[in-house]
Amino acid sequence: MLESTDTLLSLAEIAAAFAGFAALVSVIRRSSEDHAEGIHDLLRLRLVISSAVAGVAGALIPVGLAGYGLRPDLVWRLSALILLIFDYGIILSFLKSYQPVKGVFPPDRLAASLVTGLEVVEQASVIVVLLGLPVANPSALYITALIANLCQAGFIFIRFVGSAFAPEEA
Repeated sequence: MLESTDTLLSLAEIAAAFAGFAALVSVIRRSSEDHAEGIHDLLRLRLVISSAVAGVAGALIPVGLAGYGLRPDLVWRLSALILLIFDYGIILSFLKSYQPVKGVFPPDRLAASLVTGLEVVEQASVIVVLLGLPVANPSALYITALIANLCQAGFIFIRFVGSAFAPEEA
């Protein structure tokens, strides 16, 4: 068993809660006549749920790999590789979904800036673990990446809730 199993399981639970709450908000949110706003909300919802699912998977993968009796350094490196693949899949999927509607609504510059900064922290942490660089504890770096992922999902969720329940402009 890994030394960080309890932390990883807690992070998985939190990430799953974000996905569930985002789905719930999408059901109870006010409907909008503004097509562009609806598309923007859908993109945010998709990003929250996909980031949360990647967070759940990212938190559970090391626990599962450790069950095979692999060395801890190998568990962290394989987990980092898988998380990085998930992460790039989410980014590419979002960019593909965003391209057809680019320019339809103004970009959320605050969200883009904050999420990009957190993405740099996430990817840098995972890449250091993946490369096996001896600069720090791999479990701490991996957990840092998961926390950055969770902060991204949380911030996007807050923006989604804010737009989903914003008062209609008259």
